[in-house]
Amino acid sequence: MEGTGASITAFLSQIPGWIALHPYIAYGALFVVAMAESLAIVGILVPGVVLMFGFGALIATNAMSFWPSLAAAVAGAVLGDGLSFFLGRAYKARLSTMWPFSTHPDMLHRGVGFFKRYGGKSIIFGRFVGPVRAVVPLVAGMLGMRPGRFFAANVASALAWAPAYLLPGMVFGASLELASEVAFRLVVLLLVLLAVLWGTVWAVRRLFRLLQPHARQWVQRLFQWGRAHPKIGEIATALTDPTHPEGTALAVLATVLLLASTTFALILGAVLGGIGIPTLDQWVLDALQSLRTPWADHLMVHFSRLTNLPVALSFSLGVLAWFIWNHHRRSALYWLAASLFAFLVPHLLKMVIKTPRPDIGLGTIYHDGAFPGAHTLTATVLFVFLAVIVARTVSVNRRWIPYSLAALLTTAVAVSRLYLGVHWLSDVLGSITLGLTWVAILGIAYNRHTRPESGWRGITATAALFLIFAFSVQTWRHHDEELARYRPIRLSIAMDAEIWWLSEWALLPKVRDDLVGRTEHPLDVQYAGSLRELKLLLRGKGWYPAMRLEWANVLKLLSPSLPFDDLPVFPQVHDGRHEALIMEKRLHGKRLVLRLWASGYRLEAPAAPLWIGNVSRLKRSSLLGLLVFPSTDPDFKAPFKAFQKDIGELDHWLPPPGKVLLLKTLDFD
Repeated sequence: MEGTGASITAFLSQIPGWIALHPYIAYGALFVVAMAESLAIVGILVPGVVLMFGFGALIATNAMSFWPSLAAAVAGAVLGDGLSFFLGRAYKARLSTMWPFSTHPDMLHRGVGFFKRYGGKSIIFGRFVGPVRAVVPLVAGMLGMRPGRFFAANVASALAWAPAYLLPGMVFGASLELASEVAFRLVVLLLVLLAVLWGTVWAVRRLFRLLQPHARQWVQRLFQWGRAHPKIGEIATALTDPTHPEGTALAVLATVLLLASTTFALILGAVLGGIGIPTLDQWVLDALQSLRTPWADHLMVHFSRLTNLPVALSFSLGVLAWFIWNHHRRSALYWLAASLFAFLVPHLLKMVIKTPRPDIGLGTIYHDGAFPGAHTLTATVLFVFLAVIVARTVSVNRRWIPYSLAALLTTAVAVSRLYLGVHWLSDVLGSITLGLTWVAILGIAYNRHTRPESGWRGITATAALFLIFAFSVQTWRHHDEELARYRPIRLSIAMDAEIWWLSEWALLPKVRDDLVGRTEHPLDVQYAGSLRELKLLLRGKGWYPAMRLEWANVLKLLSPSLPFDDLPVFPQVHDGRHEALIMEKRLHGKRLVLRLWASGYRLEAPAAPLWIGNVSRLKRSSLLGLLVFPSTDPDFKAPFKAFQKDIGELDHWLPPPGKVLLLKTLDFD
């Protein structure tokens, strides 16, 4: 795991330096991506949105300059559309006989219809519409649009497109820059979370588009093969009917049923047999535990709360009440079947399977087994089955949207359970596949035997209202309690004070534990005693408690004209925890900051908690000209020397008996 953390950190930290050494290659790559994104056919294959997002993040971190990047993106977009336009003028009607239009004529037909509907404005609109983006300029040339008119629209659309596609990445990059001031592991976790959530939406959309046209054919072939087996033939007749109006949806659900049930059986067998799964389970657990930070703990507790019993029960009862109120009694029965499965089955299976939970020091907050995960199973069944219900009320081309939203919520819950260390990866995967199996069974029956609901807006609004209300109440009343419940208990190690002073100080960490490979922040201050006593002592030297960044003062970061001394100090993370003490000293326009963390050790004879930390200097930083914040200067030697002068007479100082105050500064150079 350490090797993995080091390689990720090293790779991410080397990107800005490499770009600084090869700026023309970076801007050239942006130009090529923008051109490929706009080029006929190629734009369909190139993940331009993701790549432009990445370039925007690099701009926010000052690895690339904004104006050269914008110029490269605009120029690439103009050239890509221009080449497509001239290809259309050159080949005209022959395009329909060329690949890929010869095998996928709908691509060209959609472009022609879009162009005829909007005329010259289609060049501007089309650049932002995924399905026709890569063919509209081609169609414009094929249908004889005047070059002058085309290029005017082409340049105008590129000027709007480039900043629109770079801006989300710039905002995200700015947030990463801020997060890195707190902890680089927070940056890595945000990147992983974003990748997982984006990958979930991408996979759902792709899978839906793959299954929708082919699932019915695949299922029919399977059923034809099964006609020789009477039992399979009966199941085939029950599952689908070629003349049913929802035949395609039934086929998709039947495919999901086959895939999910097979996968669940394999996972269950692996869990019971202990084959292969434990190693992967432990690797994922260790990886996520190495990325824990207090701010991420808050986020993951929020995600997990989405299917806490009071929230999930309120959500379920709200949807059930909507069905009953609107006289959809059959739908109410199906929803009741989904809810009972979600709330009862995981606990019944836990009683039978009894697999142990991860041991990360959470104490005894759970006494039942780990497999399957109740939170994840509940999320899968309730959110995905609601998506099945809502999807029937929207057009076929948009049915992936409710499924994607359900998948996002389910994934957020699943990731939170892994991060909080209460479930193994096998628990989460088994819960999702079991939930999808039940949803597919219910969905097939629901699509065969009920009429579509009166509209997706009423169901969705009711579900969202009950979910948000219950979630908000639980957050207000129990967030701190839940946060404490999921925080690992750490036992301090006893150490003799004299031995610590003479030699065992070297056992304590020498650098801030952010991620493996990050050694910029030394831990060169060790202190034994009361933090209150230290505050009083340092106050005489001009040190005062620093104003930490909190929700109450976060808006100060949006005030570029605010004096530097009035900006709140960002907390930092060591070993997954924020500082116990932050003090600062303002001197001639400079801000020196002392940070102390709990070390995990305590002294005996005399008794005192042991703290470790460092002294740094803050500098004024700005992001996008809109956000200002104090960031840590990479030079730790000068502030360390200044602090040594302030506490010189305290080093090696032991007050009278009854009060312990031992402060040790370590010059590792």
